[in-house]
Amino acid sequence: GWKQKETPPKGSYPYPAPSPKVVKIDKDLTQATVNMGHLGVSRDNPDYYALTVMNYILGGGGFSSRLMSKVRDEKGLAYDIHSFFAPHREPGVFQVGFQTKNKAANEVIDDVMAEVNKMIEQGAADSELEDAKSYLIGSFPKRIDAMRKIADFLASVEYFGLGLDYIEKYPAMIQKVDAAEIKRVAKKYLHPENMVLVVVAKQSEADIKTPRD
Repeated sequence: GWKQKETPPKGSYPYPAPSPKVVKIDKDLTQATVNMGHLGVSRDNPDYYALTVMNYILGGGGFSSRLMSKVRDEKGLAYDIHSFFAPHREPGVFQVGFQTKNKAANEVIDDVMAEVNKMIEQGAADSELEDAKSYLIGSFPKRIDAMRKIADFLASVEYFGLGLDYIEKYPAMIQKVDAAEIKRVAKKYLHPENMVLVVVAKQSEADIKTPRD
């Protein structure tokens, strides 16, 4: 006996302008847990695909990423460090996360800032760009290689209104991203000057610098 009712119109929600902030939580820990980031983009943003490639190079590509290469491989200061854009129907977040020993927290935070600024100023090398696109396109079929994954994939496609031809469109959208696009979206959507920084650590050892550059 249920009767369909009208769907209420989509609301419009204001978002505060990004502003830098440091939140320090004191815990008796040997390692600092750090999350830093700022407002991101919505899933329907036309720059989503360029951002996906750019973030893969910066910190989303595991051992292939710049952050992992700098912080883990070169300095040995973290087991894992990663970045991601989490887009939703409304703007999500851009975030970088890692754990390191308390006394190294400032150094790793500075390394993250340096790599973000480097991406903004220099963009990506051709080899990085091609490797990122190759991985993102080549690994795409693994997202739908089981019934559960197919169900999740189709639900996401429907939720975000991506269209049933999305499975054919995605590789082409990634492939057409070029170096100029990487630099443009990095400059537009990365805001190191407005990072919100949350540090859970033994603060007497971490001695987090505030304010940060």
